[in-house]
Amino acid sequence: MLGVALICAFLPQTELFVPFAAFFVAVCLVLCIFDAARKAALCILLGAAVGMASVLHTANRLERIRVQYAGRPLMLTAEVESTADSYDPGIVDAVLHVEKVNGSAASFRVECSALPECKAGERVQGRFILSAPASGSRVSLYADGIALQAEMDEDGPELTVLGESGSFRARTHRLQQKLSESLRRAMHRDTGGVLAAMTMGDRSGLSAQLRSAYRGAGLSHVLVVSGMHVSILCGDILSVLLPYRWEQSYRSRRRRTVWKSLLALVLMGVTGFTPSVRRAAGAVWVSALGVWVWGPSDALTSLAAAGILMTAANSYAVWDIGFELSFAAVAGTVAGGACIRRMRDAHDRRFWIKAGENLQKPVRRPWFNRLPERLQGLA
Repeated sequence: MLGVALICAFLPQTELFVPFAAFFVAVCLVLCIFDAARKAALCILLGAAVGMASVLHTANRLERIRVQYAGRPLMLTAEVESTADSYDPGIVDAVLHVEKVNGSAASFRVECSALPECKAGERVQGRFILSAPASGSRVSLYADGIALQAEMDEDGPELTVLGESGSFRARTHRLQQKLSESLRRAMHRDTGGVLAAMTMGDRSGLSAQLRSAYRGAGLSHVLVVSGMHVSILCGDILSVLLPYRWEQSYRSRRRRTVWKSLLALVLMGVTGFTPSVRRAAGAVWVSALGVWVWGPSDALTSLAAAGILMTAANSYAVWDIGFELSFAAVAGTVAGGACIRRMRDAHDRRFWIKAGENLQKPVRRPWFNRLPERLQGLA
């Protein structure tokens, strides 16, 4: 996973990071000389090769889309995935998922900076001119899965709204709006807007003053739905609805994992497929798979599998700031807890060995063992 992350992160750029990639591979080859580090170095090199293949696959796919569709007027049928207010009245900035191009099936995402007013979850049809993203914003757009930029053709017909889309993203977006409206209807405007943002990921109820206040206090991250919400929904709430029993059949455990997976999928759709929620949902699915195949999963394995799944279709996803912050923070926390556990186990082994040799000189307890058990992982 380390090799996949490094190569996917550095290869999309040009000459700037090529020397670093060469140095990275050279160090791994040197480590292969030593027996103790040979297996780890080979795994990292294998991950680097997979990451390079993923980068080349994504780059070739985006280049094919650019060559096939960019530079000429096209009739597009697309689903509106998200919208944002524009400076001009009656105009929105939107991200579209293209379903048809001139009547032929297609599947890619475009960003339109000036689209007649429409809502997320609707299907629209119109004539657009597609172009490749500018060099300054290309990586950030590719990280969001946006292949091209689109502009309405002034000589073409007006944009037509075909109705509501029936896709999973559109259905869960409508569910998000209904839940958000029910919260804000019964509460004060600011309080309801904050609660809707914290629980549903809907920021439309937040005023500009409130956004500025949270940003100035450095608390903007609390308005984002994260993996903590997936843990609460799939862990604590599900434990109340389906409490554990001392003697539980394997069939009931499998059913429980199915409910967890479905809840994680619904929450991922309701919150808009943010990287932190997708990472946590991937970990939940890996854990559920472990129950079905009699293979218990650990946190690091689930985290690595979630990261690989998130970058498999789009290697530029590692450039998304949400992916970087969420994945790095969780990886550091889990790895830190694993290091603490290994140090504690090593101390226990030394204690019993020396205790058998000389009971008068017990092994000195490490500093972290003096803390309460719940704080040792945090330390």
